[in-house]
Amino acid sequence: MFGVPGKSLDIRVSNEACSHAHALLTCAVSLRGQAGPEWPKGQWTDVDKIHERGTFKSLAWLLERIRHVDDNFSSWQQIDCSEHHFNCERCAPVAPQLRWVVQANKKTIPVEDPVQAGEYERRLKSRPSPFVTQLKLAEDGTGTVRVGINVPSLLHRAASRLPTKNRSAKISLSWRLDTSFTPAANLNVPKFVILSNKLDNEHNQPPNFVIDLRKEQLRSLEWMIRQESTDAPPFIEEEISEAILDPLGWRAEGRAQRPVFVKGGVLADQVGYGKTAITLGLIDCTSKVVANEFKKRAKIPGKIHVKGTLIIVPPHLTRQWDSEVKKFTKKHFKVFVISSVADLNRTKIEDVQEADIIVVASNIFKSNVYLDNLQALAGAGELPAKEGRHFNAQLEKSLDSLKKQVSLLQEEGSSAVLNEIKASQKRGMSTNFFC
Repeated sequence: MFGVPGKSLDIRVSNEACSHAHALLTCAVSLRGQAGPEWPKGQWTDVDKIHERGTFKSLAWLLERIRHVDDNFSSWQQIDCSEHHFNCERCAPVAPQLRWVVQANKKTIPVEDPVQAGEYERRLKSRPSPFVTQLKLAEDGTGTVRVGINVPSLLHRAASRLPTKNRSAKISLSWRLDTSFTPAANLNVPKFVILSNKLDNEHNQPPNFVIDLRKEQLRSLEWMIRQESTDAPPFIEEEISEAILDPLGWRAEGRAQRPVFVKGGVLADQVGYGKTAITLGLIDCTSKVVANEFKKRAKIPGKIHVKGTLIIVPPHLTRQWDSEVKKFTKKHFKVFVISSVADLNRTKIEDVQEADIIVVASNIFKSNVYLDNLQALAGAGELPAKEGRHFNAQLEKSLDSLKKQVSLLQEEGSSAVLNEIKASQKRGMSTNFFC
């Protein structure tokens, strides 16, 4: 005889729930004294990965008839996770920190902390198995097989991979099981298609434009404003952790999702369509709403309040943007243009604060002079000369330190910031650090 659960499983997702699996399939059969060596007498024994294929091969005569259980779990099963936080060290151990080391050939390489790395590997190997198969041979010669699934472990793994920085929305969890899984030889993925906006509504002309936008531009403007609205649909971040029980052809998936509210999008209209004018229309139509929104915001530590819209463009387009603003809106918006590092060095904080639109050349951010200034002002260590993981790690560290410098500027003035810069230079910068 064999048994399967009903139409649902009572799945918990606490950090302790992953310590055991849920029995999904139980099968008992009288072996009549013909039990093989795979059957343990008198106690439940797990089938390990090393012997899994051989054990299932010897049990194929039994399991092949019943491996296709009811498809009650083939669609996504939602889990109630309203009261839980997901930081399960048992299923998703924290990766070791990296230490950046300069070798004899002056090449910088990442090195894992050896103690943390050893513990991390040990925890990975001891994670709960998503599928658990157990055998038992009773005194009367009845052999029992049960196959379990550890749904909480799959969910913990998936949730651990979701980004956490600047995320506050709740995570939703779900899982499903395919008991007739066959790996596809080739993935048949449909081609990516950019949707047309020919059927979208047309927005009204921007209030301060002296030149009207075309109908197709007004349709794009309507879409952009909709994307900027407070009730715009969120982007759903998603991570899926899967496990496959090859001998039975079972595939289980645990899914973690979190909505992220991001205002904006990508305006992918063709070259010459007038994307600059449409973007100016967006700034014009939403300027009052944005201004009111910023008035309600509290002061953010490490940040300086700026009302303007930042436009980053290739260097040859900075002056074009300035002329386009004047062409469409005359002198309604105050534009401040930074075309070079020299322009940036001459810029005062008040210049940026008073501007409605700030146009910056994109190549400035890769300039050695700009990076040297950022490095000195942040006082958090030397920025690597080349892009890559080392550069990104040190840049993030510098930006965090820059927030402290901004707070110091606001609270104690520029002299205090200058003294902090000189102090950091005297302390010297170490090229070995953890991230």
